[in-house]
Amino acid sequence: MPLVYYVEDDQAIGYIIEKTILNAGLKGIGFKQGEAFLDAFAKNRPDMVLLDIMLPDISGLELLRTIRKLDSEIPVMMVSALQNEMDKVTALDLGADDYMTKPFGVLELTSRIQSKLRKHKDRDLFSLKNVILDDSRHKFFVDENDVYLTNKEYEIMKLLISQKGLVVRKEDIFMNVWETDYIGETRTLDMHIKALRDKLLEHNSEMVIRTIRGVGYMVE
Repeated sequence: MPLVYYVEDDQAIGYIIEKTILNAGLKGIGFKQGEAFLDAFAKNRPDMVLLDIMLPDISGLELLRTIRKLDSEIPVMMVSALQNEMDKVTALDLGADDYMTKPFGVLELTSRIQSKLRKHKDRDLFSLKNVILDDSRHKFFVDENDVYLTNKEYEIMKLLISQKGLVVRKEDIFMNVWETDYIGETRTLDMHIKALRDKLLEHNSEMVIRTIRGVGYMVE
């Protein structure tokens, strides 16, 4: 069940948002202050965030900035009483996916939430032959069987399968997975690729990881 965090200090509006989320078949967790939200966000990422702007401790725009530093993909919708065009432009420029003004219609809010979640889910699914990587759940499947990958194995596989059919250079893997451009010692990467190949073989994957000698790897 998709999880939606919402930050709203007005109890009545928070109640409406919570009921809207539940009626849409989603799970909602509400926060009245930004600090509490950030603590929860750091421990467990939701599938979507709804943010008020005027909060008692931290502005919703500051929360948006922090979210985008940590996660560039998660859908964020502002739900605010501020109706000035510049308020909307500022929020969208900071990375908000949508902006809804109060008072709002429950049906419209439901529709917008579901639309953003559908688009996000489509963006988070990577597939090739009998393999699926579901980034929204941090899961990797072969023939619908959940295959355990370490964090580094997962990030390598995500990079390779998102670039399926293309050669991914070793330099790019190190930069994306280890956040370094140093590739003087490649044994670590070689060991991770071997582990991935072993797991793919063990689960009868139709997808294979090819070595492009002197360059990098590709999946096909």
